Amino acid sequence: MIELKNISKSFNTGTPNEAKVFDNLNLILNEGDFVTVIGGNGAGKSTLINIISGSISPDEGKVLLNNANITNMKEHQRAPYFGRVFQDPMVGTAADMTVLENLALAYGRGRPRSLFRWSYRKSDIQTFIDDLKTLDLGLEKRLYQKVGLLSGGQRQALTLLMATIRNKPTYARIKKDYVRFSSGDKKAAQNVINQTFIEAKNNFIKTKNIIKANNSLTKEEKKKMHAEAFATYDKTIRAFDVTKPVLLLDEHTAALDPKTAEKVLQITERIVTENNLTTVMITHNMKDAIRYGNRLIMLSQGQIIADVTGEEKQKLTIETLLKLFVTNSKNDILSDSTILGN
Repeated sequence: MIELKNISKSFNTGTPNEAKVFDNLNLILNEGDFVTVIGGNGAGKSTLINIISGSISPDEGKVLLNNANITNMKEHQRAPYFGRVFQDPMVGTAADMTVLENLALAYGRGRPRSLFRWSYRKSDIQTFIDDLKTLDLGLEKRLYQKVGLLSGGQRQALTLLMATIRNKPTYARIKKDYVRFSSGDKKAAQNVINQTFIEAKNNFIKTKNIIKANNSLTKEEKKKMHAEAFATYDKTIRAFDVTKPVLLLDEHTAALDPKTAEKVLQITERIVTENNLTTVMITHNMKDAIRYGNRLIMLSQGQIIADVTGEEKQKLTIETLLKLFVTNSKNDILSDSTILGN
């Protein structure tokens, strides 16, 4: 869950060009929400995503992730918890690196820094191939090709995949995040996770010793049983992984042709749905705002003037959405691309 509490943000403060974007904005995004955000020029759409991602800080207010205050957490520190796709397909990938190297770089997000941040294991390659197959663009056959040779649509689809995949977090990160994002007493949470880790490890060691001492088992049988015991241990620990990447889409299909944009949006919807990802998608396209997601938010001059969910959203049309905007907006103006593009 993401919560923005009493957020205020101004630019060029103290100058003739001072612009107040948000004034005491409040917003809650529940886990699994797929929110489309629409509004006029200067309504605050990109600023909203920038504050959530940490690329800019609010002047006042708090940003909470799963009840933990991350307001002062830098953008790179939030990287394990957020994935972002920008409008420009060239931004989210490294053109001089191969498809495989780009995926490895994304997969290592949140790992300790090293000189070889895009290093990968042989076992990772099949994971990357399987992930690329889900895009249905044939990129699994171009694993060793430089990304700069791909089309804009292929690069944007790859960026989308990179924004949502992650390496399994280390046990240390699981323990740290469990306590950080606990809504209750932090000390109690620390005791729970410590005790669970100790018991799980002791059970694994006990089982491993039993297997080792059993001389009636073959080498292959011992190997198989050891793998099963470790899988049980690993599953017990990972049940305490409380974070999933939050997906932030900043007009990620705006630079694509209509056919390619539709393909990328279909991929987006599938990835979000299959992984139950909390997602914020900024768009100028009213059709897309209506068609995708379970919730639609309309901004006008830094204020939420409409928040539509459920059956009400399903019944929305472009005409009713335009009427809603005209009725509730504060003399805001929709861009030509928003109106003519629909």
